[in-house]
Amino acid sequence: MVMGVTNSVPDRAVCECVVNVDEFRTIGSTQRFEDLGWERVLDWCKDITSWVYLAAVCEWLSTLRFVNADGPTPTWQLIGNIGKNRMIMSFQHMNAIDRFDSLGVEAYDYYELDQLLDKKTNAADPDQMLAAVLPGSGDMGESRNDLSLEGRILQGISLENVMVRFEDHRKVKAPDCRVLHSLLYGTPRLSWR
Repeated sequence: MVMGVTNSVPDRAVCECVVNVDEFRTIGSTQRFEDLGWERVLDWCKDITSWVYLAAVCEWLSTLRFVNADGPTPTWQLIGNIGKNRMIMSFQHMNAIDRFDSLGVEAYDYYELDQLLDKKTNAADPDQMLAAVLPGSGDMGESRNDLSLEGRILQGISLENVMVRFEDHRKVKAPDCRVLHSLLYGTPRLSWR
């Protein structure tokens, strides 16, 4: 995840953001998350803890292992250590915290991991995905300037809470397009987990 990056994780990571749901509701953005059953993306830390501890998050990220990658999507696990404790992020553990996909597991479409993370379009993508998500690009751009205003807002929330990445936020990459297409048009119906 951090290959080739020289500055430390705390300088690059944003571990919690606050979304003013009432303000975003007036322009229709929060409804996009609710339609997908992703309501908790917008405020998932709020009811559990008032603070996310950056050092613990960074320690977990630095020891992260992906387990069951070859199994069905609901069996995937991200396992890392915090001190002497092994911390697991999985569908099961996330369900114990809250209903991150409020529509239920069967309501979602699941890309194969290599398709979701593919840097170019692939057979699992919706038709004309790039043209729909990047209308100002002539189907070739990867700049945030090629997004609609609503697309920029949704990508901003997505980069903090859904498809977190540490590198240039001014670019729109293919995995971002998959999430944005899902938010803008309701397809594919992706699982936030």
